[in-house]
Amino acid sequence: MEQDILLACVAAPAIISLAFVLLATIARRIADGQRRERTIAVMASLGWCVAVTATLLLRQQIDCSAPEAWQLVIVPIAVTSLLLALGATSSVVTSSATIGQFRWVVAGLGCIVTAMVAMPSGEGWTDQLPHHRVWMAAIAGSALLNLWMLEQLARRGAASWVLLVALAGLAGPTILAAGTYAGLAEWLLGAIVATGILAIAAMIWRDSMIWHALTAIVLFAATATAAGRFYTYEDHPSWLYALILLSPTCVALPDVWFKDRSTFLRVMIAGSVAIVVIALIGWVLLGDSLLGGAAEEEW
Repeated sequence: MEQDILLACVAAPAIISLAFVLLATIARRIADGQRRERTIAVMASLGWCVAVTATLLLRQQIDCSAPEAWQLVIVPIAVTSLLLALGATSSVVTSSATIGQFRWVVAGLGCIVTAMVAMPSGEGWTDQLPHHRVWMAAIAGSALLNLWMLEQLARRGAASWVLLVALAGLAGPTILAAGTYAGLAEWLLGAIVATGILAIAAMIWRDSMIWHALTAIVLFAATATAAGRFYTYEDHPSWLYALILLSPTCVALPDVWFKDRSTFLRVMIAGSVAIVVIALIGWVLLGDSLLGGAAEEEW
């Protein structure tokens, strides 16, 4: 079983991500201008989505007649990320203001549709319907804010390491899922591997458009947080869910005041904030799990 997990959650997403990075490398050599930029952005986004989908298909038996909500979210995530990648540009201000504004319209609509798909439905979920409205707003709002913050970070000269911030944003949902839902945790592990490969490629290239894969990563992290909430009987504080949802924004926000400093200092500050945020999330979640286990033993 451990070998199956290693193959599906580590080897498969790593190999697929590397394959698409290779394709992006070829495109980088033979194309030029905006055509090259958009091709690389599309390859990175598509590669991430394919890698994560492969993990899902290898580890989960999907009922095609009634799939789970958390399994379906990859569809609107992929569509949204690819549409935004097609309009990608490396410029701080796009060549066409209309195109730049329309990209954010697409991003907003994609966040809303993804939030709707992420909500579990059916006869077994009627008791959770009152929570859907709040969580749809939480997913769509947090994802859009995170996307905007990370894109601004990338355009302030952080394109080579912004995916590391997106990677940190996957830590909270993974910790949340690890103690409640093994299938979701495995899927998140595959997402972490795929994100790590693209993050390394972005650091090597520095001026590449690989960072545009963050659209899919941010949306996935938000929906995984919602799945960690709905697919468990445990109830955590609202502020904790908010911290998990907004962790990329929390990590990226201090850079607004340090944008003119050296890259080393900016990375160190972002890394320090990420460690604090992840440690706080882990401390609360693991503390709740330990206390819950102790209570059960006493009972």
